[in-house]
Amino acid sequence: MSQTILRSAMIIMVMTLIGRVIGFLRDTLLAHQFGNTFVTDAYGVAYSIPYTIFLFVPGALNAIFLPTLKQQITLKQKDQASALFRKMFTFTLLLYLVISILGFIYSKNLVQLLAPAYEGKELVIATHLMQIMWPSALFIGLLGMFQSTLNAHQQYFFPTLSAVVNSLVIIAAYPLLVPHFGIYGVAIGTTIGFAFAAFTMLPSVAKAGYNLKPDFYWNTLEMRKIGERFFPIMLGSIVTQMTVFIELYLAVGLGEGKLSSLKRAFTVYQLPIAIFVGAFILPIFPHLVEHFTNKKWDQMKASITEGMRYLFLLLLPTIFAFVMIPKELISFLYQWGGNSKFDARDVQWTSIALIFYGLGLFFVALKDLLTRAFYAMENTRTPVIAAVLSIGVFTGASMLLIPYLDHGGIALGTAIGALFHTLFLGILLRKQIGRFILPSFWITMVKTLLSSAVMSLSLMLARSTLPQDTLIKAKLSTLGLIGLGALSFLIAMIILRESLVLHLLQNISKRLLRR
Repeated sequence: MSQTILRSAMIIMVMTLIGRVIGFLRDTLLAHQFGNTFVTDAYGVAYSIPYTIFLFVPGALNAIFLPTLKQQITLKQKDQASALFRKMFTFTLLLYLVISILGFIYSKNLVQLLAPAYEGKELVIATHLMQIMWPSALFIGLLGMFQSTLNAHQQYFFPTLSAVVNSLVIIAAYPLLVPHFGIYGVAIGTTIGFAFAAFTMLPSVAKAGYNLKPDFYWNTLEMRKIGERFFPIMLGSIVTQMTVFIELYLAVGLGEGKLSSLKRAFTVYQLPIAIFVGAFILPIFPHLVEHFTNKKWDQMKASITEGMRYLFLLLLPTIFAFVMIPKELISFLYQWGGNSKFDARDVQWTSIALIFYGLGLFFVALKDLLTRAFYAMENTRTPVIAAVLSIGVFTGASMLLIPYLDHGGIALGTAIGALFHTLFLGILLRKQIGRFILPSFWITMVKTLLSSAVMSLSLMLARSTLPQDTLIKAKLSTLGLIGLGALSFLIAMIILRESLVLHLLQNISKRLLRR
């Protein structure tokens, strides 16, 4: 993996980690203020719309818009790149403005579709919350547009900073808006947060030479190329995110608090995905495009394998941690004593969901990497087919497991769907380019498994000895467990001479010595 990709990945990881830590503080405030009640369930239903859009729109726009813009930047066609930006900005603005207006009008119908069990007060609250948050769709569309533009210029700091800004604005809503508007204050803060997140990137976009002058002339070769990619990629992204709505539909009938437990567990589960998966896949994607264009199949396979090695190395110990210390992690993040309404029952329910979600963590990451490989080869059809089939597997598995595992069945169904999705893409990719998993991956896999086993043993031995009798001691004990697990894993990987770890440590030491 080139130094440029590794450097970009480190920037994305650090900024995403900061954003997620602040995001957890935001979610902790929601749990502390309202607990796992019908009010937070209603907020979860309403928030599912902007959250789902936020999950897929920036990534989809990146896959749609970045390759064409990057090509013009590489060819030093500055005027054409600027014109393309204005056309895409105009199109994105109008598209998401229309979506926001229609969503606002039909909010009640959407709530009834997503949560058919809601009626009376629950229906009214969820509808009003959704109407307040629908303008977020417009700001998320612009956010994705600005992120793709800056990524094309290999700028990753401000695009990842936008998530930090979003969370800080929502946190500010608790002292400023919640005392006056209750849960509606959180919804208002959510919409304002997405607006600030988008506008944070405007100075960098302007500095790169772009302006927001509308341009309605879309009948160009570049826009047609983007249009050819737009619908299949958007369709694939939308279909993939349908799991959020199916999960919501299945969970609302399981009783009060189950949906919120799934949402909180999913937030924790998304942390390593956001930090590690995006950090490596985002900078790898342009290289995959370049290798395909130049028909350098060996280099393309090497890039895929390298990405798989990093993802497995980073995510497997995370999976082990989710399974070994789920209650400690959930309590650390959401249970803060005093007047907190997040109790032992909530910890138990959320921990169960986290364990089952975690089992599919690596497959979700690998699925995203393989999808980008197909996009790089201008094959947008296969990922859509894979996404549709995996939705069926997820839904069927969840419905079969719910009678036995309650809300945990939905989380495990998600993991099973991700496993199927990955296997389907992997089999078809091998048919297209040949064997793409090089021997170096299997070597890293064995070393990572052994190191994760060492980490698990250290956690098992330490967990029973650390004090838990007060809130502060429990928090410090959890931090100690996390630190011990990370250290034992790192030492084991160094002893096993894992090249990725040694290379990363070498780069870090060089940077420190320079300073």
